[in-house]
Amino acid sequence: MASLDCGREAAIARTQPNNILKRFARSAGDWLLGAEPERLISIGRLVTAAFAILAIYLDPTHPVSLLYESRAILSLYILFSVLLVIYPLRKPLDSPVHFLVHVIDAVSLAWLTLLTDELTSPFFAVLPFVLLAMTMRWGLKGAALGALTLLVVQLIVALPDFSDGESELNVFIMRSTYFVFAAVILGYFGAYRDRSRQRLAELAEWPFDAVANDVVSWLALLFRHASRVLGGSRLFVLWRDQEDDAGCIAYWADDRLKLVELQDADFWRRHDLQQARREDGAGVPSRNEMDFFHLIADLPEFAEAARESVQRISAAYFSSVRYRGRVFVINSPRRPDEGSALTEIIATRLGSELERLALTQQMTEAARSEERMRMACDLHDSVLQNLTAARLKLKLFGEAAESDSKLQLAEVGKLILEQQQRIRQFVEENRAAEIPATSSLEQILSCFAGLLTGQWNCQIEVSVSPPGLTAPKWMADEIKNLISEAASNAVRHGHATRLRVSISQTDDCLGLEFIDNGTGAPSKTNSPRPSSLSARVNKLGGNLTVYQTAPGFGVHIVLPRMLGAI
Repeated sequence: MASLDCGREAAIARTQPNNILKRFARSAGDWLLGAEPERLISIGRLVTAAFAILAIYLDPTHPVSLLYESRAILSLYILFSVLLVIYPLRKPLDSPVHFLVHVIDAVSLAWLTLLTDELTSPFFAVLPFVLLAMTMRWGLKGAALGALTLLVVQLIVALPDFSDGESELNVFIMRSTYFVFAAVILGYFGAYRDRSRQRLAELAEWPFDAVANDVVSWLALLFRHASRVLGGSRLFVLWRDQEDDAGCIAYWADDRLKLVELQDADFWRRHDLQQARREDGAGVPSRNEMDFFHLIADLPEFAEAARESVQRISAAYFSSVRYRGRVFVINSPRRPDEGSALTEIIATRLGSELERLALTQQMTEAARSEERMRMACDLHDSVLQNLTAARLKLKLFGEAAESDSKLQLAEVGKLILEQQQRIRQFVEENRAAEIPATSSLEQILSCFAGLLTGQWNCQIEVSVSPPGLTAPKWMADEIKNLISEAASNAVRHGHATRLRVSISQTDDCLGLEFIDNGTGAPSKTNSPRPSSLSARVNKLGGNLTVYQTAPGFGVHIVLPRMLGAI
């Protein structure tokens, strides 16, 4: 027992110096990062000049005949440094105005080296200050400009040395190599800083214009931005509801998004989207490549992702109040450590954006339901009552009218009764406590087409492909409005007696086609776009094209496949 205690004390004693060094390094780093760059450059210039005059005082330079001139130049340089510390230039750090200051630095130091032993002058050790300051200001461009400045200064200083017959060519070559190599190293850090700053700016410009109903377009916008931040990488993202065995899988490649809803409890149990953790709470490292290929093997819809070449994969989990998921970044051009950090940020942001979209959808649906309920009440208390009164009056007129007029009034009363039934159905549906999330388009639109046939005295045929196609309740209502508007246009403007409506589904959109047997468009027009119908389609984020048939008129509409929920 005593030996164990001694071993533990020895281990603690060994770790204490390391902890002290870590704390010191952290404190020094915080201080440097908190210092103003402009002030740091000014203080560095002053300290360098002060130590230079101390060195020349303790050990005078050669030749002694020029010692007075050297001290005079160095004194002026110190005065210049003090003025910049007291009165710094109030310009941005990377402003071109600072270039004049660094030219004064280079000229002063070059003059000192010319006066003191030329290539072997001790002031050559001070010249890299110009390179460091320029790199701090302008990054890679500053490093290149600083190296060029130092090489020019060294060449000017070396010319007298080359002409006196005792040239220090080896010193010239090694110092030139040192300047170039220092510029490359400093330029790397400058370029890395500039790229990190640019990437942070891109992350800060995350798109916020989410459209609550058009989930596919909104997700495409997010994935396009995330892929651009990650250097054009492919993205494979899956997420599920925290309390339900339902979720989505998205694959972004070649500027195209493929989104699949998956309600498979066995799949979500096999692929848990929560990182395993050790007893101390630290996450267990994941085998990203193996996990990715296991997922693809269970998803035949994404077989094309398995065929693509995979060199490197970084992954990260995310979790929010409603969702948890995982992001795979495939073949990121970023460095592995940098790519992992960016993947973590992207995953966290995607989780928060999915949560925001869910809340937006809930608020939109609540506002829509409230508005429809208010409209239902208004229709019940105004239009429905007025139609009832009108039908009663027609009934009274019909009893006193002749037989021919009685039949016509009965037909009008029947139309009013049908409209009453439609309004009453609308009122009852919107007063219900729960409205179905989705509805069968074939069933709803067939009944609706029957009502329109009697209203417009026009045969209306509706075909839906695939037969079991469903849509959210609100979208089914929008499609009914489009059909009603198309029937009105076909009868009133084209005098049509038959209208064929075809609805089909593709991967991410719905196609609606209206073809009538009317007279078509007037000869003076070239496939005019119906204004009211176009306005409805634009509001839904779709596209509308018109064309002429023989006989008749055709309208083709493409609507985004708007999911009811993620």
